[in-house]
Amino acid sequence: MAGARSDAYDRTGPQESRMNFRSLTLGLALGSTALAPAWAGPGDAPAGRYLVRDVTVVPVDTDEVLSHRNVLIEDGRIVRIAPAGQRLRADAAQVVDGRGKYLVPGFVDAHVHIATEGAIRDSKDPAINGLDLGDGHDYDRQAMLAFLKAGVTGAANLGGSAGSDDDLLRLRGEIDAGREIGPKLYVGKRINGPRAAVAVRPDGKPVPASRPEAPTTAADGIAAVRRARERGYDFIKPYQFLNRQTYLAVVEEARRQGFVTTGHLPELGCASCADRAFAFAHPMTNIAHSEELARFARIGSDLAPTEIEALAQAVADSGASVTPTLVTLRTIVAMYVQREVPAVPDGWQDTVDPVTRLDWTPPANRYLSQAFRDQEGADRFSAGYDFARVLTRALWKRGVPLTVGTDAALPGLAFGVSVRQEMIELREIGLSPLEVLRAASLNAHRLFDPQAGSGAVREGQRANLVLLDADPLADIHNVGKVAGVFAQGRWLSIAQIDQRLAQGEAFERGLQRQIERRKADAAKQAAQ
Repeated sequence: MAGARSDAYDRTGPQESRMNFRSLTLGLALGSTALAPAWAGPGDAPAGRYLVRDVTVVPVDTDEVLSHRNVLIEDGRIVRIAPAGQRLRADAAQVVDGRGKYLVPGFVDAHVHIATEGAIRDSKDPAINGLDLGDGHDYDRQAMLAFLKAGVTGAANLGGSAGSDDDLLRLRGEIDAGREIGPKLYVGKRINGPRAAVAVRPDGKPVPASRPEAPTTAADGIAAVRRARERGYDFIKPYQFLNRQTYLAVVEEARRQGFVTTGHLPELGCASCADRAFAFAHPMTNIAHSEELARFARIGSDLAPTEIEALAQAVADSGASVTPTLVTLRTIVAMYVQREVPAVPDGWQDTVDPVTRLDWTPPANRYLSQAFRDQEGADRFSAGYDFARVLTRALWKRGVPLTVGTDAALPGLAFGVSVRQEMIELREIGLSPLEVLRAASLNAHRLFDPQAGSGAVREGQRANLVLLDADPLADIHNVGKVAGVFAQGRWLSIAQIDQRLAQGEAFERGLQRQIERRKADAAKQAAQ
């Protein structure tokens, strides 16, 4: 979304000599029918009792597959898994037919940027600021459905505008309390310093004074973490423009506060920056992109393949997990080579609303700009994607836990379906289907919510589950054959999800008309 992206920055200026693979952008999700009730369709009941009958269970925490099982769910938890021939007391339970189907843990997108109504309010872009979205938070509500349509029952938001964060903290509470339908949300607080504080090529301008909103001192970094705890954030995202002392203070205070840390590795090359060993001596819990590691595998101005093995071992020794976001890099390379946004997979075009599509087109989409093509290192983008694939394989071979993340809604990456695309990327570099399922479920839950009892199909676990029409262990593409989901213990068939998405079409048409009127007015003013 042009003007509302608070995670966007220009990595192409004269201070930067390293490769620019990407910049983060925020997209806006789906529109909705105004004032649609939270529980509107048949079967849309709050968490209660469900019996999934005669299903094949893929627990994922072990290699076993449990055929012909009945699964009883009560109040958001799996309470019993038993052979299909064994009677279960399931009075008043809604029966879900599992014959010929596969029950797996719900998927988690470990790296998204969900821009909400608050992002529109925060935006300085006249094309979207002040759009009439209704007064019932319906825009935010519909945004959650694309995730569920793809079997994504968890999403970690890695930072947005202040207004967007406020909306997501509110929405997280509504979903947790059962008043809204959506994936389990993990809301991260991004902590970043001013770019000038880690300038590799100083331009002589003074570094802005430190403050908790943009810390350059350990004290302000600690204050930022403590404020995040007071606000109720779930994790901390250290960003790359933190100098050495501030980065260390943020990571250590986050650990003291019980926060997970996932984000960008610190900058290299300036007087107050990290050296190549520093980030692994003081690791985050998770590294948010495999591309971040490319800077640590450079000799001079070139990527050094000989560094891959040592780098993979350093990550393994640090205990950090990695979210590779390979589909993100592939999409950026496609925009660079083809000079257009890759098509959203068939059947998913309608899940991308008009505001997001506006963000995907020039001039908002910087990946299609000439400046992006002209930047130093642009000719090595494709090599950077290949490097990330080789490095991710090396990490996997050394037992580094991998999670599935997409950076949606970066141009070309729609919420929900992009998780499926990343799962296929991981399968193509060598992970088995079971290992891919673990990366998309168990590993992410162990990262963001290790005490909650989620990420496997076991008694006592939270009922965030996906029912598939085909075996994902036979072909990972079968994760796209979603029959329905249990989200926070509530059953929604794919037909019910699609019905809700269709209810938003009128809203989206109205939103498109508003945008077109604004663009026409702007063109008239420019012509005067």
